Amino acid sequence: MTGIDPPAGPILVIAPHPDDETLGCGGLICLAMRGGQRLHTVFVTDGGASHRNSFLWDRTKLAACREAEAAEALRRLGAGKSGRSFLRLPDADMPARGSAHYGRAKSAVVAILRDLQPRLVVLPWRRDPHRDHRDAWSLGMDCLLAAGTSADILEYAIWLDELGSRADHPQGLEVERVSLDISEVQHAKKDALKAHRSQLGELITDDPAAFVLSKHTIDRLTGPEEIYWRPCASV
Repeated sequence: MTGIDPPAGPILVIAPHPDDETLGCGGLICLAMRGGQRLHTVFVTDGGASHRNSFLWDRTKLAACREAEAAEALRRLGAGKSGRSFLRLPDADMPARGSAHYGRAKSAVVAILRDLQPRLVVLPWRRDPHRDHRDAWSLGMDCLLAAGTSADILEYAIWLDELGSRADHPQGLEVERVSLDISEVQHAKKDALKAHRSQLGELITDDPAAFVLSKHTIDRLTGPEEIYWRPCASV
């Protein structure tokens, strides 16, 4: 496994849901901010499907809460004044390619790419075993192609190690596994994750079947290094 230096900007981060930006690349974001880099984070879905059975928190209220949590998490990572966009696509029900909703989201991200001109784009792992993560990767790649952007790419996996099948893992020389030392900002990443209270079981208490980040997942993704997959060839 190859170690990489803190990234040079501008940087575009694609997060399928609010909290993926912290879990997947919070250390990278924090290091980029300390290095004075320009950053923009795109949150693809509204995150409103995590508590489907709550009577007190309907989807609209929960989605607004998750946006506020994401903003606070970025602030704790030092990115409180950095650019961010919320596409507000439906969590767990992203629109199909070719649909009007997909087209609007694609146009929005292409406009961001053309303005930002990133040197690095950070995407969810292409076969992470969650449909929104895979769809967010596809959207990101479609937008890079449409914008004519030739930025470097890093992909972060959230659920691969816990839920992935053998076919979900990297194949052959598809990608290179690289690591980023975030030990100096590990505390900031852990603090940023605490901002996502709705996903930690601390805020919404009337849906026992709701999604809650487990201690195992948190510990696995908040260690002293972040693991990324760097494509070995164009896809």
